[in-house]
Amino acid sequence: MRKLIDRTRHVAKRLLRRTKRIAERLVHRTTHTARRLLHRTSSASEQPREHVVKPPLPLPLCFMLSHLEDDGPVRIDGVKLGVFEVMGLELDEPKLGAFAGALNALDFPVQLLIRQHPPDLSRMRERLREAEPGDLPPQTRAAADSLRGLLTTLERRDGILDRRFYAVCQSGRADDLRGLLGKAGLSVHPLTGRPLRLFLLASALGGSPADRDEDERVEVTVNRREVRVGGHLTRSLHLGRWPRALAPGFLQGLMAAGAPMDLAIHLGPIPAEQAARTLEWQKVRFESAQSLSLRRGRTMSPEAEIALEDITRLRDEVQRGRERLFHSSLSITLHANDEAALKEMTQRARAHFAATLGKLDVLPFRQRVGMLSTLPIAMNAVAEWRSLDTSSIARLFPFSPPDLDTRSGTLYGIDLRACSPVVYDPWDGTHLNANTAVLARSGSGKSFSTKLGVLRGLTRGITAYVIDPEGEYADMARAAGGRVLSPGVPGQGMNPFVINQGDAEELLLRIGSLRRLIEVMVGERLSAERRAALDHALAGYYAEPRERTGFRDFYAYLQDGEDEVLARLLRPFATGSLRHLLSDEGDDLLTNEALVTVFDLRLLEPELRPAAAMVCTETVWAAAAQNPKPRLLVVDEVWSIMQHPEGAAFMVSMAKRARKHRLGLQFITQDVQDLLSEDTSRAITGHSGRALLQNAAFKLLLQQDAAAISTVGDAFDLPADLQRWLLSCPRGDGLLLARGGRFPVRIEATPEEADVIEWRPGGREGQR
Repeated sequence: MRKLIDRTRHVAKRLLRRTKRIAERLVHRTTHTARRLLHRTSSASEQPREHVVKPPLPLPLCFMLSHLEDDGPVRIDGVKLGVFEVMGLELDEPKLGAFAGALNALDFPVQLLIRQHPPDLSRMRERLREAEPGDLPPQTRAAADSLRGLLTTLERRDGILDRRFYAVCQSGRADDLRGLLGKAGLSVHPLTGRPLRLFLLASALGGSPADRDEDERVEVTVNRREVRVGGHLTRSLHLGRWPRALAPGFLQGLMAAGAPMDLAIHLGPIPAEQAARTLEWQKVRFESAQSLSLRRGRTMSPEAEIALEDITRLRDEVQRGRERLFHSSLSITLHANDEAALKEMTQRARAHFAATLGKLDVLPFRQRVGMLSTLPIAMNAVAEWRSLDTSSIARLFPFSPPDLDTRSGTLYGIDLRACSPVVYDPWDGTHLNANTAVLARSGSGKSFSTKLGVLRGLTRGITAYVIDPEGEYADMARAAGGRVLSPGVPGQGMNPFVINQGDAEELLLRIGSLRRLIEVMVGERLSAERRAALDHALAGYYAEPRERTGFRDFYAYLQDGEDEVLARLLRPFATGSLRHLLSDEGDDLLTNEALVTVFDLRLLEPELRPAAAMVCTETVWAAAAQNPKPRLLVVDEVWSIMQHPEGAAFMVSMAKRARKHRLGLQFITQDVQDLLSEDTSRAITGHSGRALLQNAAFKLLLQQDAAAISTVGDAFDLPADLQRWLLSCPRGDGLLLARGGRFPVRIEATPEEADVIEWRPGGREGQR
C-alpha cells in the first residue's frame, strides 16, 4: 500500500511539472499569436475599411492586454473582462457569513485583487489651493501652505498607503458578480472609461491610478528573481503551502506591514458532484491506510488522523450544500525602488505566512507568470491551485479594513489601522449630515483637535462659529483673522428675534425655538398655561405687519398689554444686568460675517451661560436660514445646555434641521456619563443625549475615563479591545465612527498650524 501511495505521489508531481510547462508554453504561444495579430491589424489598417480597431494600451505585450474598450479591457486572447471596485467593510462575523453565502452561489471563475501603494494627493492639494479664500491673514495663509506641505510629506512617508479592492471576471458574468457581491453587503462600482484606463496602467506599471501618465511607455526587464518595470523593481511570490487553518483577518495582518504590493486571489468553483466524489475517494484512501496500519499493529500519525477528520467533516458539509470547494490560488507582487528594500519586504511577507505554517515561493525564472497572476486580467498564469472550502476562503475576506479617504475635503488625521490619510468633506452631500460629536475626558486633546478642524475649514472657505464657555478659542480666532464677541458686553449683543418671514415653515420652527429659548432665559419650566400664552404672544407678534428690531421690540409688545406676567419675567433681559445680551447695538452677523466668530461666555455667571449659548446658537441659525452655505457651529461643553430640558430639546431640534441649511453642528463634552445616561431622574429628560448623538454622522471618541468606558462601549457597540484602547491611547489619538465603520485615527498638525492654534497675545504660551 505504501508503494502505491509513493507511486501516486510521484505521478502527481510529474503531472504538476507537466502542467506548469504547458501553462508557460501557452503564455508564450499566446504572446506570439498576439504579435502576429497585431502585425496583421497594423498592416490591414493601412487600407481603407469601415471597421476601425481600437488602439492598444501603451503597454508591452508581456502584460497580455490587447486594447481597452469603454466598459472593460480585452486580453490578447480575445477575452473581454469586467472590472469592479469594491468598497471596504469592517470585518465581523455577520459580514463573513454574508460573504460565505455569496461564495456558495458563485459558479464561475473570479479574481479578487487588493492593491496598496503610496497615495497621490496632488489633486487634493490643488483643490485646497483653489478653495483657499483670498483674504486670509499671513499666519493663517502659512498654516494653509503647511497643510499642503504635510500632504506632500505623507506621499513619501513609509507606511502611508492607498489601499483599494477590486473584483475581475469575464464580461459575460459581470452582472452576476456584481449581484453576488451586492448581496454580501459590499458596495460595488464598475470601472469604465478613463478611470479604468488609469487603473490598468497603474496595475501594470505600479503605483496609484491618479499618478499615472496615460501615454507613458516603459521598458520591462525580466530577471531571475525580480522584474524591473521602468525605474522600480517588482518581485512576485506564490503561496505554495497554505496554512492548515485560516483565522479571520489573516490578510489584514499582511497588508498592515506597510509594503506596496498587489495581492490576487483566484477562485474557480468545483462542481458539487465532482467535489463530493473527490472527498469520498480521499476519505476511503485514508480509511484504508488506517486499516492497514492497525493490521500491522501501528497507529496513524496525528496528522493523518486530523486529515481524516477534516475530510469527513467537509464531505458531509458539501453533500448538505453548506460548503463548496474551489480551486484557489494566492499570488503577491511586491514593489520597491531598490534591491535592499525589496529583500526586506520579501522577508516580512514570508515571515507572515511562516508564522501560520504557510510558505511563499519566490518563483525563480518564473517572475513573469507571477506578475501576470496579480494583474487584473483574471489569469492564474502560475497554474498552481489548492482546493479550499467556502469557510476558509471567507476567512480571507479581501475587502477589509475600510478607509475614510474620499480625496474630497481636507485632512482630518491618519488612519492607524489602514495606514492611510483620513480625508472627507462633511458638506459634500454623501453623508447623512455634517454634524460631529466629540466625546473625551479632560486633557485628551479634544480642544486642540477641534481648533485644528476649525482652522483647516477656514483655509478652504468654511465659515465657523464657536460657543466658547471658557475663552479657549478666542486667541486662535484673533490669530486666524476672526472676531471675538462677548455676549452681555455693551455693543456685542445678539439679535435672534429678527426672523425672515418668507418661509412659513421656517417661521413656525423659529417660533418654537424662541419659545424654548425664553424658557431657558427665565430659568424655569413654564406651566402649560404660561407656555400657551407665550406661544400666543410670539405668534401674534410675528403675524402683525410691523417693523421688528429685535428683542426690545418684542418686550415692548408684551408691555403694551399682551402679557404683563411674561414681561416681568423677561425684564432682566430688557432693563436689567443682561440688557446687553439681546440687543441690536452690535454688528449684524448676517451682514458682516467673519471667517470665524467666537462667542466668549467666560464673563457670564455659570447659570447664565446656557441662556447666552442658546441666544448665540439661535443667531447663527438665523444666518444659516437666510443664506445657506457651508458653516460650522462648534458648541463646547454642550452638557451645560443639555442639562436643561428645554435646552436639550433645542439642541436635538437643531441637530435634526441643520443639514437643511448646510450647517454642521459640532458639539463637545467631557461629561460623557451624563450625556449618555438613560436615568430619568437626572436633569436631562428622556434620552436627548443619545438622540443628539444619533443625529451626528461623525463621532470622535478620544481618550475615555474608566468610569464611563462601559457606558461608551454600550452606546456605540464597541468591542472589548477598542474599549481598552480608548482607556490608554495617547493624547491626540481617538476612534472616529463614520459611514458605519470604526477608524482609529491620529490627529496630526504642522508647526505652522500649531502656532495659530496655540497663539497668545504677546507670545506663544499655549500647550497642546
